[in-house]
Amino acid sequence: MDKSKKLVFGFCILIIGLAAIYYINLNKINYPVIRSDGEGYYAYLPAVFIYHDISLRSLVAGPLHGIAPGGAAIWDCTTSYLIKYPSGEAILMTPFFLIGWIAQYVKWAGIVITGYSKFFQYASAFSGLFYTVIGLLFLWSVLERYFKEKTILIVLIGLLFGTNLFNYATYDAIFSHTYSFFLFSLFLFFVERVYRKATLANFVAFGIVGGLIIITRPSNGIWMLFGILFGISSMRDIKERVKFLKLNWQKLFLSLVAFMCVISIQLVYWKFITGSFFIYSYGGEQFNWTKPEVLNVLFSVRKGLFFWAPILLSVFPGLFFVRKIAKEYFIPIIVFFPLNVYVISSWYSWWYGGSFGQRPFAESIPMFAITLCALYDGVKPAWGKRIILLVIILACILSIWLMFKYWLGIIPFDGVTWNILVKTFFTIRKPLP
Repeated sequence: MDKSKKLVFGFCILIIGLAAIYYINLNKINYPVIRSDGEGYYAYLPAVFIYHDISLRSLVAGPLHGIAPGGAAIWDCTTSYLIKYPSGEAILMTPFFLIGWIAQYVKWAGIVITGYSKFFQYASAFSGLFYTVIGLLFLWSVLERYFKEKTILIVLIGLLFGTNLFNYATYDAIFSHTYSFFLFSLFLFFVERVYRKATLANFVAFGIVGGLIIITRPSNGIWMLFGILFGISSMRDIKERVKFLKLNWQKLFLSLVAFMCVISIQLVYWKFITGSFFIYSYGGEQFNWTKPEVLNVLFSVRKGLFFWAPILLSVFPGLFFVRKIAKEYFIPIIVFFPLNVYVISSWYSWWYGGSFGQRPFAESIPMFAITLCALYDGVKPAWGKRIILLVIILACILSIWLMFKYWLGIIPFDGVTWNILVKTFFTIRKPLP
């Protein structure tokens, strides 16, 4: 395929995303960028690079004026603050944090650097957008092995604007979901490379990306199933996989070493703050494994996945064609999807706080891309493709409309009801209090 088209696509999405970020921040629609849960994900960076104090004491006493960042609290009987959120996002944000530092130093030499000036805010926003674009390009590279170029273009545009992914690339760029989306796409890229070109570099990269997935959002560890089950469709495939792993056991071992080295970053942090390598940092927040809210998570007006992103219903008919066109992914998807729904539905706060749509599914867009591409390519009649294309276009229009209203506060961050949705559907101005 023509790589220039892929790059042009990425560049266009980058420009659109920058325009959205400029609009959001120019109008102070949701400022500062570093806020809410994002404060906790981000706090590692100024604590390490500026204050050299991972306990956060200096950070809290300094620019945060005695208030702990979101998701951080004094640990037990110590004077140190524990950030409940893992460190993976901060690791990925590091280059952009340093860019913000350099920008402030050049522009305002002599001014005290705290890590929260506008340069760091904008760098954080761009970081989320950047990883979304790069994730889309890696996902394109995965899809092009199975699907037509036109199909990939239609599907990636449809899923970017027909789901909440664009929201988390721009408006809520400080949240972890766009980083997990990038890591999921990159993981699939290396899954294929490991099994098709079993080089040491691919194995090690596979381990590093897997580790980053875990320490960015631990519950996303079930995405490892794509690495384990890829290409498995029969007992013969299982036997061949065992032979492959035996043949490459040394590379596999080094991959596991790389995986554990990345994981150890989080373990060392926990040890430093709490005295233990293994802790549950979320305190009283738990999974209700016996009472998953599956129907609410999938269909409710409040935060239902398919209610807010009906384009994703394509996962069901798309699976029929995945088995024919991209069979390596059939078993991984039918195992991962229901398990992921179960895990997400079991969290005590199944609505996941303030969000646009059901946010924990944003990172799973690579899976939905495979099923939607398979559906579009698998349907042969021209009229069938036209219907699918029309549905994608309508889904994008609906999602963009609702997202814009969410940005303006017309649709509340949480607690949406049918009455609110219907009453304000054609409203473009937030009502006065």
